[in-house]
Amino acid sequence: MSLGRFLAPHVQTQGTKLLTSVSGISHDDASSKMEGALEVTAGAVQGFTTVYGALENAATILAKNMADNTVQVVQHR
Repeated sequence: MSLGRFLAPHVQTQGTKLLTSVSGISHDDASSKMEGALEVTAGAVQGFTTVYGALENAATILAKNMADNTVQVVQHR
């Protein structure tokens, strides 16, 4: 998280310079486009983190329940 906060201003500055030089749009338009791109990227990372955390939690619950049920099956035999 702190790495993203450190890198985001640098990525925006360099991306704005690149967009300005390659496409010839104004600095303000390029900066606005980079802000939008960074916002979308941040949302995607947040979504991925949410899904990953939920899958990790589900795996923990599944493993615990499988272990408990295996013990119950062995005790019935």
